[in-house]
Amino acid sequence: MKIKLLLTLLITTCISLAQNQVNSFYGTNGSIISAVANPNTLNQGAGGVNQNWTFGGFVPLGNITYTYVAPTISESSTYPGTTNVIVSTSTSATGKMFTKAAGATISITGLDSAGLNINFNGDTGGSGNATLGAFPMVYPFTNTDNNVSGNYVYGTNSGTFSGTLTTTVDGYGVLNLPDYGYSGNVTRLKTVLSVTLYLSIFPVGTASQTTYAYYEPTDTSNNFKFRSLNTEVVAAAAGINQNVTTYEIGAMPIMGNAQNTLQSVWIQNPVQNTININSSNTIDNAAIYVTDILGKTIYQTKNESINGTLEIPVSLTKGIYLITIENENGSVTKKIVKS
Repeated sequence: MKIKLLLTLLITTCISLAQNQVNSFYGTNGSIISAVANPNTLNQGAGGVNQNWTFGGFVPLGNITYTYVAPTISESSTYPGTTNVIVSTSTSATGKMFTKAAGATISITGLDSAGLNINFNGDTGGSGNATLGAFPMVYPFTNTDNNVSGNYVYGTNSGTFSGTLTTTVDGYGVLNLPDYGYSGNVTRLKTVLSVTLYLSIFPVGTASQTTYAYYEPTDTSNNFKFRSLNTEVVAAAAGINQNVTTYEIGAMPIMGNAQNTLQSVWIQNPVQNTININSSNTIDNAAIYVTDILGKTIYQTKNESINGTLEIPVSLTKGIYLITIENENGSVTKKIVKS
């Protein structure tokens, strides 16, 4: 009987741990995430066990597609040790996060987005990399890397930096996103990057970035359900005082029949000199954007109606593109292949 009770306790403990973990830093290749804004500052609340997080009042901004690719030869040289590149593509911009997977341990080797480049190359052997830790991470995991360092370019400003990255699995509970009809059991991953900015040997400012990401441990896609990212940069000498928060919804939106209408859109590939946008439902007041993989807008039109098939005349060179159709009900992004 004692052995049976011990085995039962052990199994129950293992199941509990498995339900309160973040399985991977990498999601599903080609995942489409909704970028949203909120007029109010969201309170992420306390960490800990059996939490209840509810976030609402979001305004859709468009979609972001996340892809995972190997680094180019040039990127491997610029960001030594990189094994995977996370590429985020929207209608307005493309960003890249360079990462290194050493077994189960993940580190960030660089960031590159519009107007900002960060290279975590501050020391030999990758010791300047920002190390998150080993996945899966089980609550209450914590790891602090005190040796984060490298160089940065921010607009017309450049220099070096050093500081810390603290990664914690700081809580689990229920996440509610009423705007999207989502409610589920999640585990929260929190990261705080805090660095001092230098020009030559002189400190000129500070930068910090705090991220909260909520994951369903049982979701095999490993995509976050909700993520917020707050960036603060203060450098008085350069006239910089920035505080920006962005939000992303990874849970698939359920916003009634209007949203389902947008999800009915499909593109006939490959395309030639026209793009056929097909939908089994009528879509009114549609804005349409065609972008290349770097985020540059190639074509755009507004106030279109899609009823069956809409032909868009676009002259494209051979390659991969993204087309986004959006209206007051939301947006959808599809891939275009020009042969």
